[in-house]
Amino acid sequence: MPRSALILNGQPTGQVIDGAVLEAAIRWRDLLLAFVTDNILHEEALHIYLFDAQLNIVDSARLGWMYATGVFSLLNLCPPNTVRFRFFGDTDWTLELFDGDVFAIPFFQDPRGVSRPFRFHRRFQINGNPKPEPSVPTTGQPDVSTDRDKYHRS
Repeated sequence: MPRSALILNGQPTGQVIDGAVLEAAIRWRDLLLAFVTDNILHEEALHIYLFDAQLNIVDSARLGWMYATGVFSLLNLCPPNTVRFRFFGDTDWTLELFDGDVFAIPFFQDPRGVSRPFRFHRRFQINGNPKPEPSVPTTGQPDVSTDRDKYHRS
């Protein structure tokens, strides 16, 4: 997994995060919301970080799963505390920022494809309904009816 060092105003911060490409950074009150992708073909992931004024991570999430492709796009700010964007699964995602810590039950409140560190609180909620990536059936056998019809002579 690629990792990146954070640089703020041209100065190294000492903070290292997962991800390779900074897609967007948004200042919200005294916090900084960052969207970072891995830049890995056919297994793209989106890391979302919420930093405090000292660049400590106060909340984070990862969107992605094996063999999923995704392009971060259509970023839309919806005041006062919501961000909308599109990522994998042709899905429109909504991220709602909270003023403070909100109680959360780990593993049960996030949509499919979203993972987070184990915590009983969060500072943002992610909503979306990702569609499964199209799959090709793998039976291990060639489709003989197609081959037979293609090469059949009358």
